Amino acid sequence: MFRFVSKEKVLVVISLIFLISVLASAENVRICVWEGTQKPLLESFKGKYRGQLSLVKFNGKYFVINTMDIEEYLFGVIGKEMGPSWPFEALKAQAVCSRTLIYYYKEIAAKKKAIYDVSDTIYHQVYGGITSENEALVRAVEETSNQVLAGQNDNNGYNIIPSFFHACCGGHTCSASNVWGMRSNDLVGVEDPYCNGTPFYRWSKTFNKDEISSMLGMDVSSVTISEYDEGGRAKQLEFSGKFGKKYMSAEKFRMLTINGSTTFSSSKTLPSTMFSIMKRGNDFIFNGTGYGHGVGLCQWGARTMAEEGKTYIDILKHYFPALTLMRINKSGNVSTLVPLVEPEPSKGG
Repeated sequence: MFRFVSKEKVLVVISLIFLISVLASAENVRICVWEGTQKPLLESFKGKYRGQLSLVKFNGKYFVINTMDIEEYLFGVIGKEMGPSWPFEALKAQAVCSRTLIYYYKEIAAKKKAIYDVSDTIYHQVYGGITSENEALVRAVEETSNQVLAGQNDNNGYNIIPSFFHACCGGHTCSASNVWGMRSNDLVGVEDPYCNGTPFYRWSKTFNKDEISSMLGMDVSSVTISEYDEGGRAKQLEFSGKFGKKYMSAEKFRMLTINGSTTFSSSKTLPSTMFSIMKRGNDFIFNGTGYGHGVGLCQWGARTMAEEGKTYIDILKHYFPALTLMRINKSGNVSTLVPLVEPEPSKGG
């Protein structure tokens, strides 16, 4: 995810003084909005983004980096990660999750001395710039200003915890430890009745023997689920063939079926690991529910909760029961987490 960790000198095409001032600001975020081997015209990106644009050359590639205030950055994120016309309380929940994630990613980028904090893709958060903004999205960010999710540490203090999200959990969210091996008790799975009946809830995908054999690099004659997590998701798969057996995490296998062009409707992609497997001739039929990794906020579940009158705080408490909603208090160059003062009633949306 963060490939740019080398300490070698970075050639900056714009003012060095400007970059130093940007890096010193805790409220700014650096988004890579373009990368390639050919030098682009910076003028072609102007008018599409708030903040400042810079051109950086690193390891033989060019990067267009948009540096801007975190809160304004979120204006162009929320509608890309969640339907821009969705219920207002769901948008506010998404705003808190996206804000929490950007602070988390910024901390990782700083430790790795990366040349940017996030990309504008699904590998961090999708960001569309000015054209992705609307009044409701701006209000959702403003009404949750500086609010993040945090977990308590061993010293009775609080740390920002990555509040991941996905489209649809399929009935039960997943602990981060089961998906990515994260050693954390803060991101736990919860039962979720709210996404039942939503567009991504049920699906069926079929792969033939040759397709799976090609993906695994071995002859495959059977595929079985050898381990489940506490929410009923496939955790580990067993592949058997005439040359032996191979074990693989269900999430890793799911990612083998996914590339940059696949979507939920693609016939050859597994939307989630909440599935059962049935063999019919040379075909393996995966019948499942949900769309995405399953950790954290279920977006379609959040939408249903908001439609039923739940607030964004209700939504966040449901999907992140081990986390606390906090506010980032900024004083000069120092930022601290403080308990959230009960927000004013929503202004609608």
